[in-house]
Amino acid sequence: MGCTQSTQQHEEDLSVTERVMGGRRGIDKSERIHSKSEKEKIAAKRSKALAQAAGAGNNDKTPPKLNDAGHLVAEEVVKRVMGSVQSKETILGDVKSGNGEDLIRVRYAALTQRGYYPDDPHKENQDDYYICGSKFGAGEGDAFFAVFDGHGDKGHDCARFAKKRLPSILAAKIKKQRAALNAKKIKTMTENKQEKPKNAFHPSSWPYLDEKQYKDVCRQAHIQCNNELHDEKKVKDFLSGTTAISVGFHAGRMTVSNVGDSRAVLGYRVGGVGLEGTPAEEEKKEISSEGDSELVDATGVKYEPGSIIAIPLSDDQTPYRRDERTRLEKAGARIRTIDQLEGRKPIDENVDDFNLGVDIDEEGDMPRVYCQDHDYPGTAFSRSLGDSIAEDIGVNGEPEILTKRVTKGDEILVIASDGVFEFLTNQRMIDICAACDDPLHACTKLLEASYEQWLNYELRTDDITCIVLFLQSGKADDVAEVSRIMNKVQNEPKSPKMKTISFPSTGDLSK
Repeated sequence: MGCTQSTQQHEEDLSVTERVMGGRRGIDKSERIHSKSEKEKIAAKRSKALAQAAGAGNNDKTPPKLNDAGHLVAEEVVKRVMGSVQSKETILGDVKSGNGEDLIRVRYAALTQRGYYPDDPHKENQDDYYICGSKFGAGEGDAFFAVFDGHGDKGHDCARFAKKRLPSILAAKIKKQRAALNAKKIKTMTENKQEKPKNAFHPSSWPYLDEKQYKDVCRQAHIQCNNELHDEKKVKDFLSGTTAISVGFHAGRMTVSNVGDSRAVLGYRVGGVGLEGTPAEEEKKEISSEGDSELVDATGVKYEPGSIIAIPLSDDQTPYRRDERTRLEKAGARIRTIDQLEGRKPIDENVDDFNLGVDIDEEGDMPRVYCQDHDYPGTAFSRSLGDSIAEDIGVNGEPEILTKRVTKGDEILVIASDGVFEFLTNQRMIDICAACDDPLHACTKLLEASYEQWLNYELRTDDITCIVLFLQSGKADDVAEVSRIMNKVQNEPKSPKMKTISFPSTGDLSK
């Protein structure tokens, strides 16, 4: 087994596509700065890049303005932000039932901020996002939200391709499946000589897909999108690709599909009473005593009623995960950190499992995926759309899918690229959103907090993208389901190289 696609043409692309950061190779994730000499090297590259940009009069690219610390000035940061100008509102759920408890009021917004790379100050944003706030796949109460994080030399092309094709493929499959169910229903009614309802053939009358059927079409859509990306001649995905994290709303459920290491996180209020205004306002309300609201995690920790906790709805697909490492190695991959690859550290096949989302990797020398006889592709993730060379060694587009019925405790949903959570824990993200009065405010605060942390740790900043949804449902909570989802990630011992960062209280986050 190995990278069988490395033909002469591919080898030529490798010379362009392999990312070199401080003399180290790898795709995705930043390389931490360990020493003064490395910082000086990066600073020199920045100066050279800016000088080249200033002298390149034929491309009309003015170098960005920097402050004394070498960071972008505020006006340059603002120029790099795009997205929603105001929060939008929609009604989702089972709109046919006539029961108010089956409806989900949703407010949402999205923002993306182009990163800053000192050695490539005009590098375009490789993140992208997609929003269909209503009638996705001809469903009256359906919606679809997705974030794509491209990587590699053609990562922006891969992200744009996935943004265009994945929702289109999924919507078509949902529509086709529901139409088939409707045809079957009408056939049965005809055979039984039952009177057909008015508009029997209209999409509003079609049956909903059940949980398994919806998951199946999601899986099929991702695989088809990945295959189409491989076949697309205008996009070279040999050493480029994109993550895809999406949430589809259908029949009162939200279904999260994940390929890569972008993330979806739920803000769940224990003993939830539903949103009547904003998450911040609800904290002041008396907690309802309806039902059994006691929530206990796998370690026995009980959460107080009224507290809002972060529950990951996706599991980062990286070589940190033991199950992913095993799968990749069976496909013929080598798993190495860059220090191990360059002989700085001894090879240790037993990489620690980290609880990403709870802990922050400060050192940054994460395990990567390589071919047996080559020092590429060096992906820091174990699944993606694209990356055709890496697919030979197990890096594929098969999504992991999770479904949850939306209930009153579900108040906040964050869908984001790793530019947001590289240095922010899941709980920190939810705390920031809970202190905001609307989704756009929350997006703004997430971008600000993420950007600040990037400046604390690195000389560069990654692209930062997030979609924030505020949810309100009258459906009663299912504590057993919440516990199952919350505890799906194994609680492994923490590694010495990982550190849980403490942050100040969230009382003034909305200021």
